Amino acid sequence: MILDILQYGHPLLREECNPVVHINRDLLSFLADMQETLAQGGIGLAAPQVGRPIQMATINIPPTDATTTWLEVDGRPATLAQIMPLNFINPVLHPFGRKVPYREGCLSITKVYADILRRSCVKAVLTLMDGRTVTIKCNGLLARCLQHEADHLHGGLFTDLVSPEDHDKVVRRLKLTHPDAFEEDDDSYARHMKEERRARAREAQTPPTPRKTA
Repeated sequence: MILDILQYGHPLLREECNPVVHINRDLLSFLADMQETLAQGGIGLAAPQVGRPIQMATINIPPTDATTTWLEVDGRPATLAQIMPLNFINPVLHPFGRKVPYREGCLSITKVYADILRRSCVKAVLTLMDGRTVTIKCNGLLARCLQHEADHLHGGLFTDLVSPEDHDKVVRRLKLTHPDAFEEDDDSYARHMKEERRARAREAQTPPTPRKTA
C-alpha cells in the first residue's frame, strides 16, 4: 500500500521518535508499505514521514551510485548491491570526516532543494529487521542519506542545516511551496540562527579566558 507522505509543517515531523522495542508482523507489514511508497520516487524514507513516530527507516540507493566509494559492514568490504534495500531500526550514528556540501531534497519538503554541509563519512550502528546489529562505515551518498534519515527520527529536517547565506532563499521557497504550513516565527531554523547570532554577539563581548601554560 502506498502511504501518504507528511509534508512540511506537520507536527509529527518535529517529534522525537520512540525506539522500536519489538520486530513483529505489524512492523514488517508497515515496512513493506514504506518500501512500496519509496519506490514511487526517492532514496530514503523514515517512519515519521508516513505517520509513525518510531525509529525506523528504509534506504534504497542504486548500485550505480559512484559517490559511495568506501563501504564496510562489520569491518568487511561490501557493495551497495549487497546491502540494498537497507531497512533498519534504532540507528546510532557517528559522523566523521570533513564537511562537504551536497544538494539535498526531501520527500516531505517537495520542490525545495539546498546545498547542505554534512560530514563526509559515517559509522552507523544499525539493527536490521532480522534482529541483527551491524556496524556500517561508509562515505558518499550512503553516508549522507543515513544522516538525513537519522535526523528525521529526532525531529530534524534538512532545512535546519541551510547556510545563513541560503536561508532567506529557502524561506521564500518554503512560503511558495507550503504556504499553509509555513510560519516564520515557528521555523526552527530561524530560531536556531537567531540563537546563534545572539551567542556570537555574547562571545564577541566576552574577553577570552587565559590558558594556563606549563
